[in-house]
Amino acid sequence: MAGMREIRHGRFGELDGATVFGLARLRQAVFVVEQECAYPDLDDRDTEPETVHFWIGEGLDVVACLRMLRDGEGRRIGRVCCAEAERGQGLSGALMAAAVEEAGAGTDIVLDAQTYAAGFYRRHGFVEHGEEFLEDGIPHVPMLRRGR
Repeated sequence: MAGMREIRHGRFGELDGATVFGLARLRQAVFVVEQECAYPDLDDRDTEPETVHFWIGEGLDVVACLRMLRDGEGRRIGRVCCAEAERGQGLSGALMAAAVEEAGAGTDIVLDAQTYAAGFYRRHGFVEHGEEFLEDGIPHVPMLRRGR
């Protein structure tokens, strides 16, 4: 349950090796293996000084995560995923709420949602902000949450 698990966050330099491995393993399991999409998930954006990683779990046992990047004057959320066995418990929603709070009420946040998940992001205040496009063979739609 989301309320019973601690949401953790930190910049790359603050993470221990087990946590980095846990984040990478979960992202690989979801994006590369489950979605059958070979792409360079581990990119230099993970290590940028202003990138903040959010996760639920501990060490090697990360069960949900996302990252938030600087995007001009705003922020960009991406790599939102949850272990298949943990879905339906509100974990990704709890991470989204934490990231939006961390960004601050006045900050614009963008993301590229897999089209099937756009409704999830709408519940967090995001609206479609452009045309659907294919990324690695998966339909996506750009979305925006304007700062207030």
